[in-house]
Amino acid sequence: MFFLLSSFLLQAQYHIVKNDSIYSEHLEELRQIRINVPKEYDVNSNEKLDVLYVLDGEWSTSLTKTVYEFLEYAKFIPKNILIVSIPNSYKDGVNMRRRDFTPVRTKNQHISKGVINFHNFLKDELIPLINKKYSTNPQNNILYGSSLGGLFSIYSYLRNPSLFKSYISIEPVLRLGDDYINNIAIAKLKQNTDSKNRLWICSRDGKDFNEMGISKFKSTLDSNAPKNLAWKINTYQNETHFSVIWKGIYDGLKFIYDDDKKP
Repeated sequence: MFFLLSSFLLQAQYHIVKNDSIYSEHLEELRQIRINVPKEYDVNSNEKLDVLYVLDGEWSTSLTKTVYEFLEYAKFIPKNILIVSIPNSYKDGVNMRRRDFTPVRTKNQHISKGVINFHNFLKDELIPLINKKYSTNPQNNILYGSSLGGLFSIYSYLRNPSLFKSYISIEPVLRLGDDYINNIAIAKLKQNTDSKNRLWICSRDGKDFNEMGISKFKSTLDSNAPKNLAWKINTYQNETHFSVIWKGIYDGLKFIYDDDKKP
């Protein structure tokens, strides 16, 4: 194991980070983004890149890159993946992720329908920008979020499944807004019959699995998941809301690129 890790540290492929920004008409604000381009990627080649979009980019990207680099070294996932980090917007020192990620107005959230604006920002503005600047495989887009970002990831799949090929949702707070996601899930799943998707969800086990509304969503998928959806919900013992992220993103990326689990 020591020699394996030492070799990985010496040879792992690292990204070149390019800071960029885009003014969003939907959000009516300038959004910063950080584009992590594989170091070995040749812009003059015909190679097309899968793109992994990371929500809560200011704190989720570093771990995501580390996990990606290890999985790529172990040959579980493709060699070159573009990682687009989407940091949150802050106003007067307040993180606006609740505005952007939650589908219904909740306590301390004074702007309704912000989630629709953020979804449209991804669909109409950010993704087209990335596709214009880089040689990408739009049909292989991946969206990753945890906690409220995990809630948004599932919301995005239910709302417009074809926007991303794969969705990674870790510790999604599905109980938020009087169980909104679970209340709309059956109807939305019955509409999502044409798009081929992969959906990975994970959380802590036990009471947290139930209290966060994930067990209810699993029951819905058991009975109503479209045939073209490859999905899995996994639980972990003896983890916290934050520590589960390490295992979740590792197993999630492996699941997405496991040929045996593709729809």
